Amino acid sequence: MKFRIGIGIILVVASMIKLACVWNLIQINWLERATDEPWAPFLLIVVGSCLIYDGLKSKK
Repeated sequence: MKFRIGIGIILVVASMIKLACVWNLIQINWLERATDEPWAPFLLIVVGSCLIYDGLKSKK
């Protein structure tokens, strides 16, 4: 697995966990202090998805 794909997966998973905290689906106290911006998880999902896509595209 390439470095870009690994970083992209970490960003997407972390932002999905943050969204779950924002929507009160799960409760993780230390993650609530990470950022209060509601658009930040969506930005991380986009950046992570681009990294995964670029990593897979350059693999071929």
